[in-house]
Formats: sequence, structure tokens, C-alpha cells
Amino acid sequence: MFYKPRPGPGGSHNGVVSGFHIKSFPRVWNRWAVVVKFFFGLIIGIVLASQLQLLLISSSACVPYKLSPVHRRLKVNNIQERTDNETRNRQLLLVGVMTADKYIATRAKAVYETWGTRVPGKLVFFTSDSHNATDDLPVVRLKGVDDSYPPQKKSFMMLKYMYENYGDKFEWFMRADDDVFVKTERLELFLRNINSSQPRFIGQAGKGIAEEFGLLSLEYDENYCMGGPGMIFSHVTLSRVAPHVKDCLKNLYTTHEDVELGRCVQKFAGIPCTWSYEMQNIFHHSSSGRTAFTGPLKSREVHRAITLHPIKEHAHMYRLNNFLQGVSVREKIYEGLKIRREMASSVEQLRKRLGPSWVPPDLNDLQTLGLAPSLNKFVPQDESEILTWNFLARSVDSTETVNPRRAIDAPLREGVEDVIREVMEGINAISKERGRVIDFKELLYGYYRVNPRLGVDYILDLLLVYKKYRGRKMIFPVRRHAYLQQAFGPLQLRRSPLVAHESSNRIHFVLPLSGRLAIFQRFMNNFQRVCVEPDENVRLVIVLYPTMENEDPSDEIKSIVLAFQRRIRGRKLQVELIERQEAFARAAALETGKSSCQLEDDCLLAFIDVDMVFTEKTLHHIRSHTIRGRQVYFPIVFSQFDPSFRAPLTYSVDSEIAVDVFEIDDDRGYWRFYGFGIVSVYRSDLERVGGMNTSIHGWGQEDVDLYDRTVAHADLAVFRAPDPALVHVFHPIACDGSKLTDKQKKMCIGTRAGTYASQQRLARYWIDNHSYAGE
Repeated sequence: MFYKPRPGPGGSHNGVVSGFHIKSFPRVWNRWAVVVKFFFGLIIGIVLASQLQLLLISSSACVPYKLSPVHRRLKVNNIQERTDNETRNRQLLLVGVMTADKYIATRAKAVYETWGTRVPGKLVFFTSDSHNATDDLPVVRLKGVDDSYPPQKKSFMMLKYMYENYGDKFEWFMRADDDVFVKTERLELFLRNINSSQPRFIGQAGKGIAEEFGLLSLEYDENYCMGGPGMIFSHVTLSRVAPHVKDCLKNLYTTHEDVELGRCVQKFAGIPCTWSYEMQNIFHHSSSGRTAFTGPLKSREVHRAITLHPIKEHAHMYRLNNFLQGVSVREKIYEGLKIRREMASSVEQLRKRLGPSWVPPDLNDLQTLGLAPSLNKFVPQDESEILTWNFLARSVDSTETVNPRRAIDAPLREGVEDVIREVMEGINAISKERGRVIDFKELLYGYYRVNPRLGVDYILDLLLVYKKYRGRKMIFPVRRHAYLQQAFGPLQLRRSPLVAHESSNRIHFVLPLSGRLAIFQRFMNNFQRVCVEPDENVRLVIVLYPTMENEDPSDEIKSIVLAFQRRIRGRKLQVELIERQEAFARAAALETGKSSCQLEDDCLLAFIDVDMVFTEKTLHHIRSHTIRGRQVYFPIVFSQFDPSFRAPLTYSVDSEIAVDVFEIDDDRGYWRFYGFGIVSVYRSDLERVGGMNTSIHGWGQEDVDLYDRTVAHADLAVFRAPDPALVHVFHPIACDGSKLTDKQKKMCIGTRAGTYASQQRLARYWIDNHSYAGE
């Protein structure tokens, strides 16, 4: 509806058009603009939506539709289930050990006979393409590969072989050298906590030594897994790398096999070696080179690591295996003690609930081994049963020996160090969660006592260093008392494997000899009484060397032997003489005596010295404690002191053995704990440890060498015990520096110093033969 305009003053319009005032027009126009914009935007939105819909429909074949949360979870679960099924069908680990033909019989065999038998999966050795013997080891000979160093081609082709033949059978694949030791139980626990369905490249990360910085063609953020301590691939990583092995071999930048392998993994799997500080402890490489792990093994690195590298001498592989097996046995004994303590606690709770009428079952040793740790386990009934504590500081103060203060001997020092190490491991077990670590610095003093039935008690005053590295960092010393108990395990009874016919086995005595006619006469008199008169089943082989003296008694010695042979003709006992013309060497003499045993059956050898006297009990000990294929007997002999420090002995070397020669006390002699020259061993076992080291000439060191190799052998135990029936008669010791090496001379002087007299006798001798000022 429109209104007729009214003329305003002066005949003009008053600003109103079609019923609207001219001043209100902009407000109306703004409303129309909003409406127009709305409809225009709506039209544009519809057009764009339709175009986008067409685009989505046309690309639906290559772009998946969006899953709802429920469907997404179902899909993830299905993928995880397929992955779990695939993993379940795989064994855990395949270990590929790179070796060379010259190491098959030594390093490779040592690996196979130690940790190789405990791999949670399979172990295979890889070597060059030749036709040499492999000692029945699982060996793969790679075609077109030689034993040249560095083994780049061998390493890459080994991975290719592992993937092509075992790629779908194992979760993890390990590349190892033949000089690495692997703790397989800990490795299994380590790998079972990691998802093998993801690309993983695990080892000790390296970037090269300082001299190689910038020469390995590595970027600042690139690394490689060091080959020595071993590297581990998940099956996903191996599947990405193995098909490109030839391409990696064609593009080598350095001569370092592990660097190039890491570069290949980075290129085709897209992952580096694990960047983790802990890996240098888990995959441990010693910078000591050939001397690594040849000394004491009770170190933090040996206990914490999963792999240990390098072990260059195969004998040390057996030695390390024996040590770690002993650690494992002690851990299992401790686990058994904890179970017994839980059982004892349960029995006590049942007794309280069921009343005194309840009779618990017979639980054998729970009354002792089931007791909780306490320094008051043993309750003495009277003052005579009170156990005395020994004071321990830089020396030992004890009432158990004549000398009230003595040096800390090696077994005690080793035992205390073991206890302290276990204490520190327990303290730092959760150090990472707490953001601190506590290091042992010094033992200030302590006390210890031994209860033969329960164990060893310790009270130790420890100086520690507290290091806090989370939050406010701080380092300060801490002093703590530790009250500890090293409980004994259960009593173990072992049935002797001695076979009936071995109880009367022939003993083949081997006697190295050079000169010393009178001493030899005394030895033969003793041999006559112990072996000839009872007609024992023994054989004596005398290996005779000429002396460098003016008067060589070899002819007289041969006459004595000839007379013996005539007397025993027709008996089962035998005496033989083997003459050598070169300079005396005990190792060569013993090897000669061993070789003279040509029986089809194994020979029971007994290495003896001309200064020894023995009884028939020694024959029984030799036969009882020497077990074929299992045990070697190293008796601890009683060595007499110099008789000039006391009343002279009442025997002559040309007559019967003195009646008091087998009387043993602190004033007459000492147990020669560090002497290993007297030994009984089967010939086959001696050959298993490598025989005698004939490169050692003269006196000494050959016995220690044989003992060390026997201890290091995995399958042979050493039986070591004092033998009161085996006495080393005193004789002056000459340490000629012109005939001995520095090490032999040092050993000789040390032995001579220990043969003078007991401490008590030496002190009395000093007092009686020296005057003091003022007297």
C-alpha cells in the first residue's frame, strides 16, 4: 500500500517516497543484502557439495571409507590376531655364527659345546666354500665365499641364506662371531619382551673410533651396530634387507663389514641401530683385546652383559662357561632357599590356625634351610658353643690361627667381594625408577663368622657414594652397616660313577729324572715297599735326562732300574726306562711318558716327582678320584720344611723311609696349595685338554699351564684335596737364572722362600740367633 506524498513547505516533498521516509532507506537495504548473501552462499554450497560428492564417489576404489570406532577396533584386533598367529608359528631365534676353516676345531667347537647348545631356537655356523672337515658341527658353506678378512661378503651372504631358508621360521635373527659368548637364557628373556613384528635392529650402536670420524660416510644422525658383540634383526628387518644384499655389496664405502651392514639396514629398512646407552652394557665389547676375560671374571660387566666379546682363545670360552654355569647354580640354590622359607612360613601359619594338635608333614630340611635370614639362627646352649667373630679390615684379626693378625687370603677376599657385589646389585635393582644410583667405594671394616651347619654371617661397614641424577642432581658419600647372611644350600649326595673294574685299574706312574742318584734310590726304596712287595697293578716309567754336571749318575741309575726289572720279572708290575739326550724339560718328559702307554684301553696316568714318598693309600686315592671323561685329580701334597731349623730327620736316603716322614703338623711342613705338579689323569682326558705344553723348558710353569687348561675345560671337573699319604721330602732348591725364564725364576724363589720353616719356628730362630742392643 502506497501513500500519496504530501508536499512539504515550499511545495517540495518532505523526504518521504511511497510511504517511506528517505532517512530509513539504508536500513532496509541492509536487510535485503543479508538475504541475498544467504541465498547466494546456499547456492554455492550446494554446488560445491555436489562436486565433492562426485569426486568421492569416483575415487572410492582407491581411498578406504572411514571406519567407525567399533569397526576400527575390530580391524586392529584382526590384524593383531593374524600377527600373533604368525609369531606363534615361529621359533624364537636363529643364530648365525661367522667362522673360518682354521677355527672350526677350536673356536667354533667351543661355541657349540658351551652356549651354542642352549640357544632358544637354532644355531648354524657359516664359513667359506671349501671341503674341509667340520667336526660334526652344523656348518653351512657359502658358495663363492672365502675366509678373507674383513668378511663383508660372508656376512651379507649369511643374512641372505638365513632369510631364504629360515625367513618364515624364526622371529629373530642374530649375526655373531665365533669369539663372542652369549648368555642365551637372558637373551631369550630380553627378546620375548620386544615385538618382532616391527622393524628392529638391535646391538651396541657405534660411529667409529676417533681416528675414523668423517671417514665412514655416516651422517651426523646415522650409526651402525658393532659386529663384535653381535647384532639382532627382527624378521621384518631381515625381510626388507636380505633381498637387496647384492645391491649393498656393489655399493661399499669402507672395509668395515658392520658399518656397511648398518648402512644397508638404514637404506632398505629405514631404521638405525638402537640408540641406547644401556646397549653397551647389554652387548659388551672389551677394549682389552686378546687379554679380555683371561683374568678374574667376577666383574660388573660379566654379570650384567648378555653378550661378551672378544674371547680369542677357545679355552677361555670353556672357562667363562664354567664360571657362568656356577653363577646359575648359585642362583637356583638361592631360589630353592626362598621356596623353602615360604613353605616354612606357610607351615607356621597352618599350625596357628589348626592348633597344636595338627602334625605337619615331614619336610626334611625346612627346620634349617627354611629359617628366615637372621644372625640369631644359632642359639648356643653353653659358652663353649658361642661362635667367635673374626675382625676384617686391611688384614684379618682372628683367634683361629697361631698368628693373631694375617693377610686376607684369596678365598676370603673373593667371598667378601661376592657378597658386596650382590648387596650393591640389590640396592640398585630399582635405581632407574628412583633416579639415583649408589656405588661401592670401600670396605672400612667388618666382622665374619662361619657356622658349619647354617652358613656365613657378615657385619660390614661400607662407604658408598650416592649419586642422584633426576631432579636436583647431587653426589655425596654415605656410610652404611650391612648385616648379611650367606646361607648354605641343601646337602648334595653324589653317587660315585666308579666302575668295579676301574677300582683295580693299572696306574702308570711317570717319573721325570735328571741326576739326583741318592734321592732316586730313596724313591725306589719307597716304591719297593708300597708297590713291589704287595705286587700292585702299577707301571713305572722313568724318563731319564743327562745332567750338565761333571759326574753324570745316569749309569748308576740304569743299574738300579735293571736290578729292579730282574726282581719283578714274571709279575704284573712293570718298570721301564726311557732315555733322552737333550736338556731336561719336565713337560716333554711327561708327554713322553704319556706316549709310551700304547694300550688299546685308556691309561690311568700319575705324574710323580722323585722327591715324593707315598703309601698304599695314595694308590687308592688315585683310582677313586680320577674318573674317565669327568674328573682329574690334583692332590695337595704336604711339603716338609727345612729340617736344619729343627732336629734332623732320622732317615738316610739309602735306607728305609723314616717313620716320622708321614707325621703332619704345622712345625714339620705345610700344604702346598699352589703346587700342581702331582696329578692323575686318564690319557684321553689329557689329550682333550691339549696334552703337556712342550714349549715350556726347564723347571716350573708347565704344571700351572695344565691345571688352568683343565679348569677351563667344560666337561672335566678338578678334584683338589690334601693327601696326607703324599709327602714332598725337603731338598734345597736352586734357582739358576741362566736356565730359567723370569717367570720361572720368580716362581722358584717363591717356592724356596716357603720351605724354610713355619712362622713360629722362624720367629724362635730369630730370637735365639740375634742379640738386641742394650743386652
